[in-house]
Amino acid sequence: MADFNHNSSGQVRLVTWTMPRSVSTAFTKFMSLACENSTVLFEPYLNAYWFGPERIQDATHRATVEAIQVEVNRRITHMGGRDVSDFTFGFVKEQLEAPHTGKKLVFCKDMAFTVVDKLEFLPKDYRHLFLIRHPLKVFASWRKLYQSLTPQEFELDKVVPVLFPPGFFFREMVELLEHVREEHDSKAIIIDADDLLSDPKGILSALFKEVGLPFDEKCLQWEAGDKIAEQWMASKLLLKGNQVFGYYSRAFNSSSFGKPADLPDRSSLPDDVLRCTDASMPHYEKMYAQRLLPN
Repeated sequence: MADFNHNSSGQVRLVTWTMPRSVSTAFTKFMSLACENSTVLFEPYLNAYWFGPERIQDATHRATVEAIQVEVNRRITHMGGRDVSDFTFGFVKEQLEAPHTGKKLVFCKDMAFTVVDKLEFLPKDYRHLFLIRHPLKVFASWRKLYQSLTPQEFELDKVVPVLFPPGFFFREMVELLEHVREEHDSKAIIIDADDLLSDPKGILSALFKEVGLPFDEKCLQWEAGDKIAEQWMASKLLLKGNQVFGYYSRAFNSSSFGKPADLPDRSSLPDDVLRCTDASMPHYEKMYAQRLLPN
């Protein structure tokens, strides 16, 4: 069991587990700018899970991946980042556990559902943060994004599991949280996205104190644009895909944490969003009750 703030060199190592549409890319952008001397690994496990050589070889998933690759390569000819073939689970673990000599912060953001069946590939000697968001907001936003990626009719809870896990992201996050607290970091931290957006100074100063980083509120304003992503360890395919489909555009174009939107009216949402929300609320509420609050 690791209970620590940083290693013997004073380096802070923090991995943030989340789910789609949870302000996590904006948070990554903030973290990479708030600590100048940092290494950022951006969704490496997701790349291994969805696109790498060890990805699940479901026929529908394989066809989806191939269609995305063809489309983004047709429209975007050059982009920084690593080839998706690099991203095996073992490679990701090695990159996370590398010394990163001279770096004050090693930060990783990834999706919790990608590792619940690959727990042996979790990195050693990291603090763990779980970034959650109310299910109504997650699923309403995810449905809108998924609709932009496919012309076909669909229901979220019937999408192939490799793209939409059977626990609807929330059950997988609770499973990972419980494992991490048992085996890796008994003080794993939980932050709610709306708390972060409502009071970024209060939440982030509490987080930085917990993990052992100095907090400067001047970092709550940053330059809009995706230039910072050129410094991240990320895959070409995801970065190219954003140029085509825009799934990170709002985060990259941000210059601060905006105020949270109100919860959408249930009567305005389709039945599949409501089914996913109702199934996920017990998991969300369990984590929400344990969330980090301002000092």
